Amino acid sequence: MTTKRNSALMAGIALLIMAVIAAFTFGYAHSTLVVPGNPEVTVGNLKSHRWLFRTEIIGWHFILLCDILVAWALFVFFRNKNKKLLYLTAALRIVFVFIFGIAILNLIYVLKILNGNITQAQMASKQIMSYLDSFESTWSFGLIIFGFHLLFLGILAFQSKSIHNFWGILLVFTAVSYVVIHSVKIFLPQFDNQIKTVETVLSLPMAFGEIGFAFWLIIRGGKPKTMYKSVNELKLQS
Repeated sequence: MTTKRNSALMAGIALLIMAVIAAFTFGYAHSTLVVPGNPEVTVGNLKSHRWLFRTEIIGWHFILLCDILVAWALFVFFRNKNKKLLYLTAALRIVFVFIFGIAILNLIYVLKILNGNITQAQMASKQIMSYLDSFESTWSFGLIIFGFHLLFLGILAFQSKSIHNFWGILLVFTAVSYVVIHSVKIFLPQFDNQIKTVETVLSLPMAFGEIGFAFWLIIRGGKPKTMYKSVNELKLQS
């Protein structure tokens, strides 16, 4: 049987692995290959750097697998807490994984087009850009669901006596940021430039919320001495 400590380690390590892979997959590979608003350059990049595009797709699959592991590990870690909220939190992450998987399929379709024998270059370019746009929009929709997952995870953290309220606040802040940013991207595309600025500003605290909690899980998660004492108890001891 997996202990609370082991589940904390698994979740924390998987989250850090995801962060490292995402930094390469999206931060480098996808951002290098895909040039927004410039189909010709994008398609040219994909054709001349297929190895990088294949590596990107492999990276997304590893992230997908890590997401499944995190969903299970966090479920085990919080299993003695609010059951209804716990099941909802886990279910939302699984739904996100499913949507994320659909998004990745669009990249696989792009790779098939690149490896195919389509003679009409213009038609191929339109198909490729259509699939890339679909990847972005599907992923954004999935990140809205992911935001709600983080929201309920933050509430679970608040309810836990072994987790400092700071992490609950940070997770809720990160959750609201995800929901707002990606809701605007999907439903209010006319504010795309403004939301990109907001996303740039919030990216650091959002990353700190997820990565910081991952480090907490690795360093202190599940340890019996992580029980925080109340203010009254501290006063009595002083």
